[in-house]
Amino acid sequence: MGTPGKGRWRARARPLVAALVCVAALEFACRAGWVHPTTLVPPTRMIRAMLGALSDGETLADFGLTLWVVAAATALAAALGIAAGLVLHALPRVRRALEPFIASYYALPLFALYPVFVVLLGVGARPIVATGVIYAAMSVVVVTLAGLDRIPNVLRKVAKVQRLGTIETIVRVLVPACAPQILGGLTLSVGYAFVAVIASEFLLASRGIGHAIADAYNTFQTERMYGLVLALAILVVLIDAGMRRVRAGIRGAAA
Repeated sequence: MGTPGKGRWRARARPLVAALVCVAALEFACRAGWVHPTTLVPPTRMIRAMLGALSDGETLADFGLTLWVVAAATALAAALGIAAGLVLHALPRVRRALEPFIASYYALPLFALYPVFVVLLGVGARPIVATGVIYAAMSVVVVTLAGLDRIPNVLRKVAKVQRLGTIETIVRVLVPACAPQILGGLTLSVGYAFVAVIASEFLLASRGIGHAIADAYNTFQTERMYGLVLALAILVVLIDAGMRRVRAGIRGAAA
């Protein structure tokens, strides 16, 4: 029988091997001419284009701007989502009335509101941030409600025994008790914020990595476009992995 450590290593290696096989197959298909070079380029050229783009100061500035907008959208979504979750949990009738809207939220064409935000907030980062907020906030609302539903009632009784006020109960009892769930929602909200921000930058933004990708596409710089997309994908994966580690650490500390 194999050792547990070797079994874990094999389980971790399988996705990596599968990914490498897919990359090698894609490389072969592109090199063999099965795919037109204006449609798709080999992964090695994507990596070369990514490294070239990341050595350009203007591209790094675009990445920095996009990260700032995503961070702002995520922070606002977190604040609004947690607050909305607390209010809905405290008002069961309102929550039941809004549950159909919550369930169908991401089926709504929320991106159609972007032109409205441009009219209200002007051209620039503010309408993009607003679009990111409306995309990201509901994931925080849902996980906050789920976390509050799982809090043992004894914690609320302890808060009453200690004569804590409403704000103190929220800050010192409720939010810490469901912190792992909230952080899970924040992890989702980062992905939603990236989707909304990049898509918004495709349209009217004059800066940002979404604008850079759209510009490369419109000017037929296929290698640069895929290089930027690859860099963006790696960045999002690293951010997601970091947040998952933090969430696991909080869960371990709570246990």
